[in-house]
Amino acid sequence: MGLITTYSPLALDGGPKAVTLPFRDRWEAVGEDEIAAVTALLEGVRAGRRGWYDILDQFEQEFAAFVGTRFALAHCNGTATLHAALFAAGVTAGDEVVVPSYTWHASISPILHCGGTPVYCDIDRRTFTADPADVEARITPRTRAIVVTHIFGNPARMDTLRAVAERQGVLLIEDASHAHGATYGGTPVGAIGDIGCFSLQASKAVSAVEGGMATTKDPDLYDRMLVLGHYGRIQKKLATERFRELHDIGLGVKYRANPLGMAMAQAQLRRLPEVNARRNAWFAGLNGLLADLPGFAPQQVYPDAVRGGLLLYTGAFDPAVTGVPTPAILKALIAEGVNCQPGITPFGYGRMHLEPAFSDFPFPGLGGPWGAPGGDGRRACPAGSLPASEWLAANAFWMNTPVDPAPELIEQVSDAFHKVVANVDRLRVGQE
Repeated sequence: MGLITTYSPLALDGGPKAVTLPFRDRWEAVGEDEIAAVTALLEGVRAGRRGWYDILDQFEQEFAAFVGTRFALAHCNGTATLHAALFAAGVTAGDEVVVPSYTWHASISPILHCGGTPVYCDIDRRTFTADPADVEARITPRTRAIVVTHIFGNPARMDTLRAVAERQGVLLIEDASHAHGATYGGTPVGAIGDIGCFSLQASKAVSAVEGGMATTKDPDLYDRMLVLGHYGRIQKKLATERFRELHDIGLGVKYRANPLGMAMAQAQLRRLPEVNARRNAWFAGLNGLLADLPGFAPQQVYPDAVRGGLLLYTGAFDPAVTGVPTPAILKALIAEGVNCQPGITPFGYGRMHLEPAFSDFPFPGLGGPWGAPGGDGRRACPAGSLPASEWLAANAFWMNTPVDPAPELIEQVSDAFHKVVANVDRLRVGQE
């Protein structure tokens, strides 16, 4: 199909906006259930009926049952869960961890804080997730673990990645920060790898405002995460006797979660099935309306995968088809009233291997791994070394995913996309 050639003038040129409705979600992120849960905790503590941290034990049990693991461990944020997971995997100076560059920095920075070396893998450009063949090609005798991100709630190809990890004898860590309730092959993410890491930050489908949850079936890995960051809870929570002599001090780091946030997240977990169903409907509806749009492809899902969390609606424009740089298309969409932004932000999402923090920014005089001889695990990964990641970073966009939008909003968003693509000749002139 050729490019659409008729539509009204762009809003950039003074034409009417395609999206006239507020890009507003009628769903209450904080509803009566969340307020009641936090209030009940406060009143229970005041009356002496419960302790502040009882909620952590309760929510950990509920979250483990939801994911299908033996253990879940509440943390202060998702980054802490990834640090705990890599610590539990035994990552130290000289060890390598294969990780996609198309991810948030928190999948990578804990590797360096453990003294390890991130080894960046490329992605499947259709799904935005780690390419299993490229993952395996980057494994060496020094590889300790693989970290895969279920990006924007879209599961990576976990059957193949699980097989790679088992064949190579390395641990598989799932960064499921965006993917609450997602499944692969019928199994919830967070229960397929050796450790699952979830963010409960304010933008996530299950939110503690700030919080995280680590999941595992392995008692030894669980105890390692526990002893790292949960002093004060260790003795009653240990699954084995390995660290009993450390008493409740453990290693003395405090990654313990805020009980009020966990009470809120517990209420939100119970609303998650409805959130996922509604967001999946938005994704399916928009994908259907944009199916005929030349040069555009939404993020694809593997046949055995089901999205969860659905943090953002994402896709990419192909300049080879549109003849226009993707930023020009996004500028026009924003002018039409679409609440979208480029995939690349000042945080470098999608090409983390080129970020100074992970490449060549100097860190003289710092403590930790950077201050030790040979402790800086960063390795140069020049532009062009991850072609799929870099292409997607240049051509992808993000758009908020409403749970309960106005019924007409999806049609207006579709009209905006079609209108902009119909006017690519005008946008092309603006680039000359």
